[in-house]
Amino acid sequence: MIVAGLYLVNQGTQILTPVAEMTGLISEGVSVTPVLSPTLLSVPASNYTYVTANLAENVKTIGMVEVEGESQVGFYIMNEGNFTQWRLGNPSTVALGKPGVNSYNFTFIPNGSGVYYFIFSNQDAGHTNILFTLNTVTYTMAPSQIIQYADFELITFGILLTLIGIKTGKKKARSWKEHDVTVSTEDKTTTKCKLCGKDLATGELFCPKCGRSQS
Repeated sequence: MIVAGLYLVNQGTQILTPVAEMTGLISEGVSVTPVLSPTLLSVPASNYTYVTANLAENVKTIGMVEVEGESQVGFYIMNEGNFTQWRLGNPSTVALGKPGVNSYNFTFIPNGSGVYYFIFSNQDAGHTNILFTLNTVTYTMAPSQIIQYADFELITFGILLTLIGIKTGKKKARSWKEHDVTVSTEDKTTTKCKLCGKDLATGELFCPKCGRSQS
């Protein structure tokens, strides 16, 4: 176990990820990263404004559009190429479009990395204030703590088993040694009467039972 633990320390417990997946000892984590903190935008009457963000391909993006009062704005997302064509009055494609929103939570997954434009179009006769927020969401798979700390767990358990084994081995050796001494002592110090067979102490010349001389 100690050797296995040291191997994991050297190689990293990530090599146990397939085992964690098969045994269900893995958990999913969610990380939300701010791209644009809550920002107040003012859109002129019969005009538009926009903000940009550099986004990665296939990374989930979430955001919120809150329009002041009862007003509504058109909300559109375009990549850089389409935004350029749209400003030139040429045909263009929107990645996400909502003609009129007041309070809107959206999810957007870019099909390519690059700069994206978030456009707010105001068709009212007066200016409109907007609160806009943008975040990215990433998902991670992480083994449980049992797997993450498997190297130290194996080393610790191996050390404990080794110590228990050493202690048990010493007790067994001591027990056998004491047993041998006792037998040996009895063999050397015990004699019997030549006539009646009574046990005699070492050096005893006459049997205390029958009185016969042992010399």
